[in-house]
Amino acid sequence: MPETYLKDTLAESLLDQASDLPEARELLAALREAAPARDAAPGATRKRGEAAAVATRLAVRGLTGSARAFLAAWLQRASGRPLLYLVAPGEAFEEARDDLEYFLGAGATLAFPDPETLPYDPVSPHPGLTAQRLETLGRLARAMAAADEPLGVVVATVRGLLHRVPRPERLARAVLGFRVGNDYAPEAAMQRLVFMGYERLPEVEAMGHFARRGGILDIYPVGSADPLRLEFDGDTLRSLRRFDAGTQRSIEQLAEATVLPRHEIVVEPGEAPAIAERLRAAGDEKSGGAHLFHEGMERFAGHYDPDLGSLTDYLPDDCLVVCDDPGGQRGRRDELVEAIARGYDETREHYPAISPPERLFMPGDTLERLLATFPGADWLGPIAAAGEADRHAATLFVECSPAEPVQRSLERLRSHLAELGANHIRAVVLCDNPGQRDRLGEMLGETDADLGVGLVSAGFTLKGARLAVLTDHEVFARYRRRRRRLKKTGGLSLAELSSLKVGDFVVHEDHGVGVYRGLKRLTLNGQETDCVEISYAEKDRLYVPVQQLGLVSRYAAEEGAAPALHRLGSAAWQKQKSRAKQAIQEMAEELIKAYAARQALPGYAFKPDTVWQRELEASFPYEETPDQATAIDEVKRDMEAARPMDRLICGDVGYGKTEVAVRAAFKAVQDGRQVAILVPTTILAQQHWLTFRERLADFPVRVEVLSRFRTAKEQKEVLARLEGGQVDIVVGTHRLLSKDVRFHDLGLVVIDEEHRFGVAQKERVRQITRTVDVLALTATPIPRTLNLSLAGARDMSVIETPPRDRLPVHTEILEYDEEVMADAVLREIDRGGQVFFVHNRVETIHNVALRVQQLVPQVRVAVAHGQMNEHQLERVMLDFIDKQTDVLVSTMIIESGLDIPSVNTLVVDRADTFGLAQLYQLRGRVGRSSHRAFAYLLVPSRRVLTEEAEKRLRVIEEFDDLGVGFKIALKDLEIRGAGNLLGPEQSGFIVGLGFDLYVKLLEEAVAALKGEASEIKPEPRLLTDWSAYLPDDYVPDEHEKLNLYRRLAETRDLAGLDDLVLEVLDRFGQLPPPAIALFELRRLRVLGAASDVESLRVFHDVAELTLRRPLRPADIRTLVGMLNFQVEFFTGREFGLRIRGEGLVLLNRTREVLAGLATAGELAAAPRESAKR
Repeated sequence: MPETYLKDTLAESLLDQASDLPEARELLAALREAAPARDAAPGATRKRGEAAAVATRLAVRGLTGSARAFLAAWLQRASGRPLLYLVAPGEAFEEARDDLEYFLGAGATLAFPDPETLPYDPVSPHPGLTAQRLETLGRLARAMAAADEPLGVVVATVRGLLHRVPRPERLARAVLGFRVGNDYAPEAAMQRLVFMGYERLPEVEAMGHFARRGGILDIYPVGSADPLRLEFDGDTLRSLRRFDAGTQRSIEQLAEATVLPRHEIVVEPGEAPAIAERLRAAGDEKSGGAHLFHEGMERFAGHYDPDLGSLTDYLPDDCLVVCDDPGGQRGRRDELVEAIARGYDETREHYPAISPPERLFMPGDTLERLLATFPGADWLGPIAAAGEADRHAATLFVECSPAEPVQRSLERLRSHLAELGANHIRAVVLCDNPGQRDRLGEMLGETDADLGVGLVSAGFTLKGARLAVLTDHEVFARYRRRRRRLKKTGGLSLAELSSLKVGDFVVHEDHGVGVYRGLKRLTLNGQETDCVEISYAEKDRLYVPVQQLGLVSRYAAEEGAAPALHRLGSAAWQKQKSRAKQAIQEMAEELIKAYAARQALPGYAFKPDTVWQRELEASFPYEETPDQATAIDEVKRDMEAARPMDRLICGDVGYGKTEVAVRAAFKAVQDGRQVAILVPTTILAQQHWLTFRERLADFPVRVEVLSRFRTAKEQKEVLARLEGGQVDIVVGTHRLLSKDVRFHDLGLVVIDEEHRFGVAQKERVRQITRTVDVLALTATPIPRTLNLSLAGARDMSVIETPPRDRLPVHTEILEYDEEVMADAVLREIDRGGQVFFVHNRVETIHNVALRVQQLVPQVRVAVAHGQMNEHQLERVMLDFIDKQTDVLVSTMIIESGLDIPSVNTLVVDRADTFGLAQLYQLRGRVGRSSHRAFAYLLVPSRRVLTEEAEKRLRVIEEFDDLGVGFKIALKDLEIRGAGNLLGPEQSGFIVGLGFDLYVKLLEEAVAALKGEASEIKPEPRLLTDWSAYLPDDYVPDEHEKLNLYRRLAETRDLAGLDDLVLEVLDRFGQLPPPAIALFELRRLRVLGAASDVESLRVFHDVAELTLRRPLRPADIRTLVGMLNFQVEFFTGREFGLRIRGEGLVLLNRTREVLAGLATAGELAAAPRESAKR
């Protein structure tokens, strides 16, 4: 088998072979002779609307599948000219882009997608889509300015082209460029960023943010994978670095960089007053005109820029234009033109200042005339529209057929490849990843076919080129893997849970629950230090020096739990903590005893992975996240041990828990054991059944389902086959727990959402799983801290890395508005998606569905709720999954685990009646694909909302990203998950102590019961007259400063401390004297803990160290021999050392002594150990 595995080499050879196609050569020859219909001198820049003549265009018929993109790619490469490739929006756009990126490479393919908003929408396009469009415009603008800038193919849609954009010269002026060594005024750069739509924040977390700290300017440019860090010395740019938005650490030095504007609407400095005046003159009252940049501002773009252009302004004169299915494109264009007119008429009643259609959108006929001035070709479908032939100079027919359907049959695939070889047709099979390619190679054995790795949407055969391309996802009828499209718009903040706000509840380990009142700089021992101020009951105040911040934690408990404040000096807190400690101790003992008892039971040791297991795993169409891969390894290790597995997998819907279960089930089946999958709802049972069946379709595995979706007769047949061993995997609801369910040889039970089963059902589960392996799954997240604290008491795997394609969900709270509701449904249906409409009252659900149908008569509406006849419910759900209906009006029945990637809009009626956890989980049902998802939370009126409901809704609306807010919004859910795991009594203690302190006590209890000594040695008390703090002009943001103090207090070793110092230097610049002192004093305490130092007194000219035990003479001799300066020893009630020096010299000497103490003890102990031996 030839080793043609390198993607670029193989793709290049395929394009070379396209030259053998006679029609391709004829097309190229005709277009080489064709000149653009221009009457301007070559290279002249002018508005293309002035061009009147029509360029040469040819028609090509017969192309199928990815042959359409393949021929476009070949035409671009063979001609050496840029090419605009127009395709349908949605799936067709993504497929064309995938195909072109494989054939030409990602660098040669630019995307100009549809903004995916309705005309005159109050919502702005997703930042990721805007970023793609601006990136493409930026590249094209650079190519206009520099003749050596290479251009490949621009993939676009007619809908995307109709949206007007800034002219190239205006966009070029809006781009900000930086080069190391050049002079820039940071203040002027920040002002430019504001006019470019960027938002100033204390810390850069997402695209479109910037932050300034002294001489450091952080910018997260639109379209960039990572933010930039610019370090100035005065006005001179000394350093330019890429950094990680999550860790805030630099990762690469750069010489230069450019920053694109944040929006397609460009505002130049000095234009703001004129824009505001134009908006006022047009009658603007509601648009948000007080702010230049706001959600939905695109409706007013004509006031910002009265001379908007189009993408065609950016295309060079020699550009080719290829249009895939021009008739369909014209139909979509006409639909959009109608929607534009309708949207304008409906919106201007409420917003009279919106720009008229001709200012925001290119008229359809104008766009068609403009595109006709470029030479190119149209790929025609099998049925041509009337008059189509008149539009083309010639029509070429290509003999092309789709890939042969082999329907998962290896024999049919071998036969087909042999037939192609006999006819001298080169066969190429493209796989999604190297694992699948290698697996296919093993299965095929000797073959003349080339096997490669590439994401191509559909295979094809071009007889004239003697070439056949097949894809493994078509061969095996699998999902097709997708490239991640939208740039990540945000990352996890360092301060994700540490950024306390004034007024938040906190817990001090020694004093109880209080309220955080902010950071205060106090003078202690004559020197300044920062303290955390906490207020308690009866107006008590406590000031905690930042060096003791490890004793303070955020108070966190389940939603609605309001803590009682403690009084300083009262015994109530210590009593409460003591009671909780006792209960935690008892629970930990029970957990450890149960864990030990299960460990002692005899279990079945499953065999190591087989070739089939590797084949199944290679066929997984997605890339495993690191957490998912770890969970899979842990499950396999448990299964291969000779004891019953009892592992809990925690992770949100879509994070990959089911795939872990599929692999575990297949591993069990290969050893001849049966698997039971227990789920809480019939719909979830159906979906799991379909998933397991599809994933295991290539293997001889019998998967059945037992639920109320099945008739009594069908259930009886399944039970008989189950008992006889003819069923390998059975998926079911609590029906599986019935007495009449008997297994032939049960080896693994997978339990989904165990906490949703009743007490009797859980007891029955315990009976049937005493000696078999158990894998529990939960979509209610469990905090990683709890997972770690229960190490050795419960086996858990936490999957908290979102999958690569998971995108933020745009969330809005809206007063009930039927017009907005209808627009939301239409937007989703227009882009080929579906809608969940949640109405949680069965009595009125049909009325609501009828109203939705009346508002949007062109969509198909269905109803689902838990009281429906089981067969009727099954039919409704399956129709919806199969896209036979567009809108599903349902109760909370969709909350649990449903996974339908085509659903990307959620409408929740009376959202004020739902809890935060319910809203979060409902929102998790959308946003599962590469399209931007929307969640609309409808309320009757914000005026009548309770304070709690308003707070809940605000949290879910504000935290719609996958970064910091996502984590904070999850906190309530995590604590609920902890309560589910540990039981109601422990939930009470979590409320009393706060979650963080509860986990800390639990960790201590588990460690003590396991006989593990605490690894944390007590730190020495510190008395100093050094001013040690982070100055306000060095770290201006209080939240960030508190976060750094907390992390410093939690540092337990020198490596962690050095890492933090490097991070602070990277982010904030050179350390000022008080910050140096802060870090050096922390270093002394860390070293003192390792050296058994009880107290440290560090003043400006002398330091005293008191030891917990006197040094032996040998230790003293060893220590003195290591130092090149004198120290004084003192004895009496205390044994210690006195060190003299000035300023930083004293700190350095003290550090050397502390390091020497630890080393001296080890060196002196070594001879004693030798003497014993």
